[in-house]
Amino acid sequence: MSAAAPEMAAPDPGKTRTWWPYAHRRWEAADTVIAVVSTLIIVIFAIFFFLCWQGFGTTLEAAKKRAQVSADIVATQSSWLLGSGLTSLRLLESKLAFEPAILDAGEKAELDGALKALPSGGSFAIYDPGGAVLPNGGAPALPPSIADKPYFAALQSGAAVEIIARQDLDSATGAPIIVMARRLGGDVNAGYVVLAMPVQALEAFFNAQALTEGSVISIGREDGIIVARYPLATEPIDLTASASWELISSNPSGAYEARSALDGVTRLIGFRHVPELGIITFGSVSKDAAFAGLWSAIVIILWLLVPIALALFGGSLWTAHLLRRSAQQQRTLSAAVAHNDVLFREIHHRVKNNLQSVSSLLQMQPIPREIKANMGQRIAAMSAVHEHIYRSGNFETVHVKDYLQTLIASIRAGHDPHVSVAEDLDDLPVDREAATPLGLILNEVVSNAFKHAFADGREGMVAVRLTRTPEGRGQLTVEDNGLGFDPQTPTKGIGRRLISALTQQLGGESRFETAIDGGSLFTLTFPLASPETRPSATPLP
Repeated sequence: MSAAAPEMAAPDPGKTRTWWPYAHRRWEAADTVIAVVSTLIIVIFAIFFFLCWQGFGTTLEAAKKRAQVSADIVATQSSWLLGSGLTSLRLLESKLAFEPAILDAGEKAELDGALKALPSGGSFAIYDPGGAVLPNGGAPALPPSIADKPYFAALQSGAAVEIIARQDLDSATGAPIIVMARRLGGDVNAGYVVLAMPVQALEAFFNAQALTEGSVISIGREDGIIVARYPLATEPIDLTASASWELISSNPSGAYEARSALDGVTRLIGFRHVPELGIITFGSVSKDAAFAGLWSAIVIILWLLVPIALALFGGSLWTAHLLRRSAQQQRTLSAAVAHNDVLFREIHHRVKNNLQSVSSLLQMQPIPREIKANMGQRIAAMSAVHEHIYRSGNFETVHVKDYLQTLIASIRAGHDPHVSVAEDLDDLPVDREAATPLGLILNEVVSNAFKHAFADGREGMVAVRLTRTPEGRGQLTVEDNGLGFDPQTPTKGIGRRLISALTQQLGGESRFETAIDGGSLFTLTFPLASPETRPSATPLP
């Protein structure tokens, strides 16, 4: 048999488990500071990245427009350059209306000089129908035979009368040249005249545009073959293999982004078709160069933002630390205050119990009953103050309405039930040190009224009022409709003297006088407590 499985403690349904260890931690001001600063930092960087993204798009569009403008400028200048070259070929054909085979050396030199005076410049050579250079008809830049050249086959077959050939190399220097050729003799093939112009002529076009480093301008044919490129390229370039050829061939102009197979540089390229010459011109700017200013600005801003963000976050952490420490101190102080409240409650409760014990011990003493009653009532008045204080939880001031009502009910309970009590008490605040004297005075006056004002057994009423005077002082009046008495008559008891002493302790004024209906009237005016400086604790149930 398998061993018995150990008993598993049943889960407590009253406890909720959570994967987040701080789920029940109270949100504090420190958390608010960190959250607000973190949100502010996130918003700042979100705005920054949005502006970067917007700047990227704006810079990209500006670079494409710059490339398109460059292509348009190259189109204008190429029309002038290549147009003058083709015009030169036609002029040469008109000069060579004679039989090319008998070209004189002097005539060749004269034609060379005239050609150099044209804007296209360059040099020319004359070839026979078989592609061999004629005597006196050669040029250093051109080969002695063009029979192996692709443009020779096109001219020989009659597919074209004149042609702009793909980029070739100078036979003498190896530098790139632009080659244009024309067949002579009209319908009868009398030979060929070939014009060579240095690709270096594009340098002036390039410099005039003040293009950035990595930029390129070039001239291509409609079939995708590059005729000339600056900066110079010695290798032939065919655009038909590129992914952008469909866009280039199907639109009169436009711009696109491509990585050059020649030098590996990514460029933004603009193009323009020139149908009258059968060419396409290109202007391009390096993407890295176009975005260099943007990246530089981004780096500079990041150098400013990152320290500011770190300073803000660090400051929020330090502020949160101070707030948490302050909150901890507040909690400690609150706990201390709560502990003190408990201690004060306990003290007043014990004092009240001790006074009750004293009252009980007093009742056991062999002294006259009247004295016992008077002393017991006075002790009860003092005990009632402490009970009221520890139940209310306010140790600074005492709102005496409830306290006086309790005291009056206690006095009435031990006297003639035929005498009623009318109460009109405002809930006035008095200092805690004044509550006991006030209660003792009320106890003496009301007790005397019950004892002496209705000594003949008559029914009557004692009216107790507590109001606030216009001067902001408290006024206690006790009036009865009993027998009355002469305030000037000397008394044997200690009541009057006790009232006088307690009145002085209160810092007030008191007097006995005859009421309008013949009874007695006692008036006490005394100072009230200032407004509480702290809220009361929660009263005991």
